[in-house]
Amino acid sequence: MDASATATSLLLVIVGAAVGLIPAYVMERRRERHALAVRWDASLYDLCKECAASARQLVHLVRRYDRVEQRDEQHSKVDDEHARLRSVVQQLRILGTAELQQAAREVEHHAWWVRAVYEGRPDELIDHYGGRAVEDRLREAMRRLFVAARRQLGVKDPDAVVPDDPIDPRRPVP
Repeated sequence: MDASATATSLLLVIVGAAVGLIPAYVMERRRERHALAVRWDASLYDLCKECAASARQLVHLVRRYDRVEQRDEQHSKVDDEHARLRSVVQQLRILGTAELQQAAREVEHHAWWVRAVYEGRPDELIDHYGGRAVEDRLREAMRRLFVAARRQLGVKDPDAVVPDDPIDPRRPVP
């Protein structure tokens, strides 16, 4: 075998190895990106679920102010839940898109106003929001949170979130 045949064989082996390694490398990178996306999606889902649950729990707790004997204890529960909501919203700022971050901040904002009203403070922003009640504003903010989360998580038709308005059997179902 002459030198040129050896060089040609060596070149073919190198090219063959490269042709085999490049697709393997590309597939491995793709798998890694997918695993990372799935991991972040699971964390994002949990944070969004916790944000919604915390906001609802906060509303539940403040609605009970006039029905509990231990108002100080209830106030402590409200404080704890409010702190939890603020914490979750801050965590959403790490993983969420700008749309999701803004929606979470609005949930926190309107939840605070629901609390303020149930604690006897006047709703100073009612005119700014066109006369809409604080709980209606919170429901709309929650809807925006769900839509933004569904959009970021890649849910088909992310805008298809059923309204969370109180059920009225006289009103047609969407």
